[in-house]
This record gives sequence, C-alpha cells and structure tokens, in this order.
Amino acid sequence: MILAGILLTVIILIVAILLLFLFYILFPSIHSQNKIQEDPIISDREIEYIKPEEEDYKASDMKALVLCSCNKNFKIDKDVFNEGYSCALVNNYSGTGCDCKFACIGLGDCVKICPQEAIVIKNRTAVVTNLCIGCGKCIEICPLNIIRLVPKNTKEYTICANISDDKSSCSEESKTQKVVWNQKKDFKIWATCYKIFEQILKS
Repeated sequence: MILAGILLTVIILIVAILLLFLFYILFPSIHSQNKIQEDPIISDREIEYIKPEEEDYKASDMKALVLCSCNKNFKIDKDVFNEGYSCALVNNYSGTGCDCKFACIGLGDCVKICPQEAIVIKNRTAVVTNLCIGCGKCIEICPLNIIRLVPKNTKEYTICANISDDKSSCSEESKTQKVVWNQKKDFKIWATCYKIFEQILKS
C-alpha cells in the first residue's frame, strides 16, 4: 500500500514536470519563433544586396615592369616563404629573405590584385605578361616599391632596383636587359568568357 502511494506520487511529479516544461518552456519558444518568422524586424523584401561595382580599366600606353630579374640565382631563405604568407608580411618579418633588400619576394601580392591577371611568378619573381594594360594596381600593393610603369614601346631597361652601395650575390644586378612582356599561356578571351559564365551562374 505504501509502495503504491510512493509510485503514484512519483508519477504525479513526473507529469507535473512535463506539463511545466511544455507550457513554460517549449510552447513559449515555439510561439516566439513563429512570431519572428511572421513579423521579422527586417523582412527578406527589405534586404538589398549591393554587389561591388567592377572597375573598368582602360588600356594606356604604359605597362608595368618589375625591377627584378626572374633569372636571379642567389640563395633564398626558404624558411620565411610559406605559400600562405604575403609579400608584405615577409617584408615586415625578415626583409626579402635573401641578401638583396631590393629583390622581389615573389609571393604574389601583385598577382592577386591585378584585374587583368597579367602577372605570373617565375623563380620567386613577379613577371608581367602581355595582358598588362598599365592600370598601376600592382605598384600600389608592392611592399618594396620595385614595380614601375614604363612606355609599352620601351626596348631596354635596367631590370634592377638596387641603387645602393649594398652589393648582393645576384648575377643579374643592374644589368640592362631587353624588355619583353611575356606571352601568357591562356588567352584573354577565354578568361573573359569564364567571367561572363561565372556571372550567369551567380545570377
């Protein structure tokens, strides 16, 4: 008889706890969620997604030129060159990572910012291709300031920014070279078609 009374009391307590949970926790939370969905502070109709405008760069009679040769052959401290780093980060941490403080770091800050995709990396050195239209974005991003805009009909140029007395082991130091804007393997028309196709998929 006592056991039956205790069992009945436990059942009543469990039922009471379940009712409290349902009416004071579960139902109010469901009601508040429905209210938010029905009358949100900002409705979907009020949200306007503003896409950043793509700048229209016009071709000029100038082209970018990196004052460092991709034929350089001095020893590079590979410990500071992690593919996830940027040229600016390495420059702040250890300079250029070699014995020339003007050498291109070659981690591609200029490659990432170039709207024409006109720069490639060869032997830890930025090389400008024939896709360059002289917009100058790469000049702004280079932490060493070793990129210049020169007339696109330039035939020869001293491909070296080392104007100090600090000599390095670079075999290409201060050599005057013929200026050649390298051909890029993929054609610009295919890059344009890809961008158009990408915009169609996003819309």
